[in-house]
Amino acid sequence: MVTLRMGWEPREGQIIDMPASISVAIKNSINREGLRRILTDACFDVSESVSSLEDLQLVFHSDPEQHLLVVERDLLHAQFEENLEIIQRDHENLRIVVLTSAFDFDEMIAVYAAGAYAYFPDDVPYLSLVAVLQMVSNGQKVASHEAVDFLVNMPMTSLRSVDSSVVGTFNFRERELRVLEFLALGQPNKAISRELGINESAVKAAVKAILRKLGVENRTQAAVMARELVSSTAA
Repeated sequence: MVTLRMGWEPREGQIIDMPASISVAIKNSINREGLRRILTDACFDVSESVSSLEDLQLVFHSDPEQHLLVVERDLLHAQFEENLEIIQRDHENLRIVVLTSAFDFDEMIAVYAAGAYAYFPDDVPYLSLVAVLQMVSNGQKVASHEAVDFLVNMPMTSLRSVDSSVVGTFNFRERELRVLEFLALGQPNKAISRELGINESAVKAAVKAILRKLGVENRTQAAVMARELVSSTAA
């Protein structure tokens, strides 16, 4: 979890624009208390610190646009997209930061698509976490260095342009072409399911077929190629 070094203070002359309040949802009591103390020392007003989503009150002390929620990924369970969307729907001005023990690029895309402002490993240095929360409180969405490293190291073959004459060579079925369009937009399976009126298992099957036909390893690489395919087809 976040390194427990206390006593953080702003540098002389540094302007700090902190949110009015912040909620923390982490299961482990030691990690939760450590993070609460770090945030308090960094001048955040920790309005609540709980061990489950069910215990969250999300009581806004002042401007609701300045309220943040730091939540442990595991508390969102397997239906993390749906749970994030529900929280965001009920509290539309809430800014959510997800801390994860196992960084996953595809999951990160889904988390941002569901409305979160940041997705970071839970071992992020505490000063970095404070900086991330400052940026989120100012309305910025923030990506970790793991995300940047992934993009930098993405095989160049997945970035090649594909003209419209090549689309037919992949032998996409009609449903796969529709799913491909949404992959190009970075949409998660749940959103694609809603838009096409089909269940998620059908979307997953189509995505699996698309990955195989494109010759790529994950949906991130597929999304890059999909953008080129959709763009060239439209042209």
